[in-house]
Amino acid sequence: MPNETIPAAAEGLPKLSRRKLLGAVAAAIPAAAAPTAVKTFDWNAFFAEASPAELARFHANALTEAMAKMHPELSWRHVIDHKVRFVLVVGDERPAYVVRQEV
Repeated sequence: MPNETIPAAAEGLPKLSRRKLLGAVAAAIPAAAAPTAVKTFDWNAFFAEASPAELARFHANALTEAMAKMHPELSWRHVIDHKVRFVLVVGDERPAYVVRQEV
């Protein structure tokens, strides 16, 4: 039986070499490592421009998160009802994580 190599699998592939690959990686690293300006969130602008509904939602979220830190054994949620003019922050008696059961 003749022992010949057949390059059939590599016929359509471009000529790749380790040198070309390392050159491409070296060219991409400085672009990715360029320092970028760190943007900080402007809370004063948020509070100045937010609507009353957005402020209510923000404060309800903050209160819900604070209560969850104080009582992590409960699952905390909030409800804002604009028709009744009512805000509720409640800690449910179920655990913070719910295990889904297979049926």
